[in-house]
Amino acid sequence: MKKVFFTLLSLQFIFSTSSAFAAPKPIVAKEMVAINLVEPVTAETKMLVVGSSIVLLNDSSVRAIGADGVEKWRLALTQGVASIATAIASDSAGNIWIAGSSANSPAAVPSAAPTIAPINPDNVVVDPRLPVRSDLTIPTVWKISNTGTLISAYVAESITALLINSISINSKGISLGGVRATDNGNSGVIINCDLEGKCSKPIFLGTSDTSIDVVVRGTDSSLYAIGNSTETLAGKKIVGYRDGIIAKYSSAGKLTALVRSSAAKAKREWLTSTNSLFMTGSVQTGQKFESALTKFATNLSPTWTFRFASTGATYSALGPNGSYFAAFASTSAVKGISNWKPNKPTALLLTFDSKGSLVEAKSAVGTPLALGYSRDLGIVLMSTSQTDVSIFRLT
Repeated sequence: MKKVFFTLLSLQFIFSTSSAFAAPKPIVAKEMVAINLVEPVTAETKMLVVGSSIVLLNDSSVRAIGADGVEKWRLALTQGVASIATAIASDSAGNIWIAGSSANSPAAVPSAAPTIAPINPDNVVVDPRLPVRSDLTIPTVWKISNTGTLISAYVAESITALLINSISINSKGISLGGVRATDNGNSGVIINCDLEGKCSKPIFLGTSDTSIDVVVRGTDSSLYAIGNSTETLAGKKIVGYRDGIIAKYSSAGKLTALVRSSAAKAKREWLTSTNSLFMTGSVQTGQKFESALTKFATNLSPTWTFRFASTGATYSALGPNGSYFAAFASTSAVKGISNWKPNKPTALLLTFDSKGSLVEAKSAVGTPLALGYSRDLGIVLMSTSQTDVSIFRLT
């Protein structure tokens, strides 16, 4: 009798254990709905989602629309001064911070800066990483209220021609990241400022072919500079044709760590990151193109990672309860999504929980251009197709 009782308990344990570790239920990708835009959006537009507004930035003009596509406000950042605004972010109070570069002289025709072409037998495409205009040499920051009022504008000391790719704000200051022209090509540039606009001397990374695409300010005033390079940096030589790089700086601006990707014979880039170091980028090896998604710890070690067949850029956003979003143009089936097998590149938005488990999927038309989230609007995706640019959200 005892033996039978023990057998029944064993079977019960086996069945309960099997149930606990059963395969997760397949996810069904849901279609997002396009917002009816009153005014068209171009592929060059930068997008930021703040509260109930979708903020759209073009060159030196910024406007906000609501979930109905109707414009709430519009603001010209400059009058009579040549400027280009290229990065946008928000602070905890909902203020909008925009960064770019300005000129203090009449516009000049930019000259082509020399570049060093790496050995490339597989013909991997390497995008140029150069400032757009030689006269735009002054780092510039604009602070705007969530109702579209210009609060202040700051400028830093003029350097060589530069293109600002990213701005990061927290309670301790502002950081800008981008690329600036050098005699040999271009280098990454970091500019740190306090909240009153007083900026320290710029920090340069590389001398001939390095770009910083995103900066993230840590809560301890450390700074993460993320991008790509073909140069030897901090004694670490290039592994592929172009490597993704992550550089960590102390609050004093000292380089404390640098890691680079390890994909040989590949073009590798990090293009976006959340404040919690969930990064997205691309890996191209020969004709194979993938989106790379990795969550990093503060010591720059990866905690979880995914790769998906895709084309084009990949974008990230931080969601509620420690979740993460990633959007890319998917080109094949994705494990765990039951109804997904695109016959052409199609925008796919994935949601991961805080531990890196795939929990939700959404689809939209076209190739992603930008991604954002707010409690008021939920997740918002901007994408481009052959005919137009659209903005999608769930309803």
